[in-house]
Amino acid sequence: MKTSITFKVVLVYLTLVIGSLMLAGILTNSAIQNYVIQATRDNLIQSAQRVIHQFESTGTNAMASKPTKAARQIDAVSIAAQSVEQEYVIVDPSGHILWNTFSRADFSMLTQVRGVVVQALQGHIATGLYPDHNPLFEFVAIPFTYTISFPAGMSPPGAMSRLILPDEHLVKANRNTKVIVLFTRISDLQRITSQIWLAVAQGLLIASLITAIVGVIVARRLMRPAGVIKQAILRVRERDFSSIPVVRTGDEWEDFATAFGDMVRSLQAFDDGQKRFLQNASHELKTPLMAIRGYAEGLRDGVFEQSEAFRILDIVAQESVRLKSLVDELIYLSKLETLEEVYTFAPYDMAMIIYATIERVHPLAKERNIRILPDIPHESVTAMVDRDKMVQALLNLASNAVRHARRQIFIRLTAGDTVQVIVEDDGEGFRDGDETRVFERFFHGAKGDTGLGLPIAKAIIDKHRGDMYAINASGAGARFVILLPSR
Repeated sequence: MKTSITFKVVLVYLTLVIGSLMLAGILTNSAIQNYVIQATRDNLIQSAQRVIHQFESTGTNAMASKPTKAARQIDAVSIAAQSVEQEYVIVDPSGHILWNTFSRADFSMLTQVRGVVVQALQGHIATGLYPDHNPLFEFVAIPFTYTISFPAGMSPPGAMSRLILPDEHLVKANRNTKVIVLFTRISDLQRITSQIWLAVAQGLLIASLITAIVGVIVARRLMRPAGVIKQAILRVRERDFSSIPVVRTGDEWEDFATAFGDMVRSLQAFDDGQKRFLQNASHELKTPLMAIRGYAEGLRDGVFEQSEAFRILDIVAQESVRLKSLVDELIYLSKLETLEEVYTFAPYDMAMIIYATIERVHPLAKERNIRILPDIPHESVTAMVDRDKMVQALLNLASNAVRHARRQIFIRLTAGDTVQVIVEDDGEGFRDGDETRVFERFFHGAKGDTGLGLPIAKAIIDKHRGDMYAINASGAGARFVILLPSR
């Protein structure tokens, strides 16, 4: 099942946005939860310190006015109880509960304060949560010293009178040490969390809707050039090279459309070249075939005199050789362009390759009274080449130069960033536009042969990762330039 790129873009976009919002909600919820717990803890500590201060101040003032002991005790506790809204309990080192403001519904919480009482008896503030996960209550225990005894029966009816504490903690605390334990509900935290998640859920829903709409619009705008290029591809598939997509987006789509347009133009040029090749090949092959057929039928039907038979058979033989040479060159050119295994690359001295070429073309040059003037540097110039194929390419260029030269041809070798070989003649040069067509198959002038020599040379240079072009020489004649990688 196919999935459009637009859908994928929107899906990824939504996933990123929703994931980011969920992560932000979780982190925010955790931060708020930690803040609420810490703020509640600080508030409990402050409340406990106010109660302790109230006990100490009321006890001192009561003793100065010399009331009865019981009255002094009750007055101190009553005044202190008015200073805090949280429920609290006061415990002595033996575990006796001296004062308890817990409501009956919260009596069970007294069993959960043992841990913080034991820690407070060691002389420092202790805090705790209940339960540990998803807490509903928070405890704070603070030790203090108070010498006045608390009256009995100050706890609400039905409350515990004593906490069971480990014995080792009883001997470490001063007998006048008291511990006040405050606790408060933090169940509002669940409500806050629920509100946060509700707000996050609403934000997710709204953001997802907006993101989906924006994502669809953006994705369609982004993928619009893809539709244009797709239609152009479908037309190219039908061999219609007339329509080249025009995309002006200023991004990678424009680069892709430009590259695709260049490819279409190259395909069109190749298609036109193939058509011309078929036309020219059929013409080149038909000419010797028609000559062979005409002379053969003439001999069979007695059109020619018996004395002419030898001359006619000689013409048939020449045309057969010409036909075979043409077919061989076509097969060789096809191999050069398609088969990589016909090449064997190795480092060779280009001067030796040029001298080998001169030796092979010398008989043709001598026959036409053409001098070959090489210009070879003294230092060695090495390139990674297939020796036989490179000799063939240079031989084709040199033979072509000899056929068009008046008195001499030049072969120069230079080295720099690239290895450069120049084959130049002193003939008439190219007519306007011919220099761009000389490498087409079966393109040849009045002095040309089969029209495949230069295409074969171009195919060989291309396989060497080089370049070759033709221009008119500065004085007169044609110049072919070969550029090869140095190594």
